[in-house]
Amino acid sequence: MSTNGSGNTGLPDLSIYPSLASVVQAQLSMWPEHTRYITQRFGEDDPAFLQRTDDVARLVMLLAGKELSQYCSDYRWMCANFMEEELHFRRHQRYRLQTFAEADREVYSNPAYMSRYVNGILISQLFWRNHAQALDLFRTAFLPRLPDRFNHLEVGPGHGLFLSYAALDSRCKAATGWDVSSSSVHATRHALEIFGIRRPIDLTVQNVLEAPAQREQFDSAIISEVLEHLEQPRKALETLFASLRPGGMIFINVPINSPAPDHIYLWTTPEAVAQLIHEAGFDIETFYELPMTGFTLERARRTRAGISCVAFARKP
Repeated sequence: MSTNGSGNTGLPDLSIYPSLASVVQAQLSMWPEHTRYITQRFGEDDPAFLQRTDDVARLVMLLAGKELSQYCSDYRWMCANFMEEELHFRRHQRYRLQTFAEADREVYSNPAYMSRYVNGILISQLFWRNHAQALDLFRTAFLPRLPDRFNHLEVGPGHGLFLSYAALDSRCKAATGWDVSSSSVHATRHALEIFGIRRPIDLTVQNVLEAPAQREQFDSAIISEVLEHLEQPRKALETLFASLRPGGMIFINVPINSPAPDHIYLWTTPEAVAQLIHEAGFDIETFYELPMTGFTLERARRTRAGISCVAFARKP
């Protein structure tokens, strides 16, 4: 280990990854206590993955612009909120909120809260290993499976990175995004504008559980870190099943044992997530279990720590 130039010894040398190094330096300048975590997060990444993470960091910096310090502050604020939820989860073995109405009242209908939340989640795409790995799988493994001129749907685009990567793919014909929060739709639209994406993108404030029928309209879909926010996750997947053409692919990302201010549906095992996907009618082609930073998969399973369950599934 060496310094990355920020003055914090013990950090991995990120100097050849300039965008990532800049975000790390901005974060640690306001939160030096995060150094140990950041050291653990990046200390074991291989050069190829770090290079791809640097590309994500470049987009993060474009989105943040002159407000990078604010985004880093929002990430720290979000981590503090998540820690409070983690303490509740450990004491009671359940998420604090139980209904969508509660989450809507506390989070989605609060524009100031949502703005900070979306900013924090954007930074987590770099700093939380399971988040970084899920995005990397979408870019490098899922998108290449899609057909030429694919029509794409994302439920819950939020900060816009996933939808932007899909829209930037030269084979994408058109894309649609549904999000329950107007603040998230605004953030997604901002991302598309910043990245200069000109192809048709239909962004709508829409609850997937209340969406009008979309019969075999899309070739691909993604629902990443959304199902845990819903009271009826199977219904959401069945809606997406109906919206896909036969043979259509879906990217599903569901965190288990992952308390957050707006998480209401708890899964405790990856097997339960896989069962849900099968029950909605999909055939799972690939299934990944991505433990949170600092945990092996075995330890995460044993201690009920957070695991991101990512499935590539197909409509028969």
